[in-house]
Amino acid sequence: MAEQTRLDAKQEAFAEPTVLPAEPDFFDFGAGGDRHGCDWDESICDETATHYTHCICGDPDCESDHIQYYCDRHYALTLAIKLDHLRECEGYEHDEPCEDNRVVTLMHISDFGPLTV
Repeated sequence: MAEQTRLDAKQEAFAEPTVLPAEPDFFDFGAGGDRHGCDWDESICDETATHYTHCICGDPDCESDHIQYYCDRHYALTLAIKLDHLRECEGYEHDEPCEDNRVVTLMHISDFGPLTV
């Protein structure tokens, strides 16, 4: 017995696309759209990112999200570099923890961790 193929076509109402905020343009190294390449800028790295860092921008007119994506190795190096810098950062105006010092820290790094895929 021969199999028959049937094709049903439906026309659906046109829906206006939802406007979403612009996202950074990352080269896609993987098959999925959620994958990012490593943002290490000291040399070329073609590893897939596994972690991210985020910092808060001091410019109220800035529209960038300030998220960087890193492979395991460059993520660890980036955190080490940021922590080393924060030990001697001239942006800190007070010896004791306070809101001003907190803002300086957030401008260097406000969030970090593994990417959830």
